[in-house]
Amino acid sequence: MLLIGEVAELAGVSTSAIRYYEQLGLIGPAARVSGRRVFPENAWSRLKAITAARDAGFSLDEVRRLLDSQSEGTEDWRALVEEKIRDVQDRARRLGAISEILRESLECGCSAWDQCTLLVPEQPAGPRGEC
Repeated sequence: MLLIGEVAELAGVSTSAIRYYEQLGLIGPAARVSGRRVFPENAWSRLKAITAARDAGFSLDEVRRLLDSQSEGTEDWRALVEEKIRDVQDRARRLGAISEILRESLECGCSAWDQCTLLVPEQPAGPRGEC
């Protein structure tokens, strides 16, 4: 059995995060020994999995679904991971495009950020063709 501080150190998370994840049901409730919270020896690995999922962009609800599907012995976690891979790849493409525009804006010769036509397109025509 490990104290909450020991689990936090092994998992690389704060004790408040552990309490929060416990409150949300992402980790099992801690036992109490002499009034102190104690966790099983393997509690840190579930916290590491939660951290990895959060780093990958999973919401807490998605983390719950991801971990619950594994504990239920289903393959639903694969669909969740595949969906997240597509999402991450899409975000990477969008960020790459944004990075390229920003790089080009440094070399375009505009005198002000809000005058750069790469970032702020020319004003569209008004309702009756007015500029």
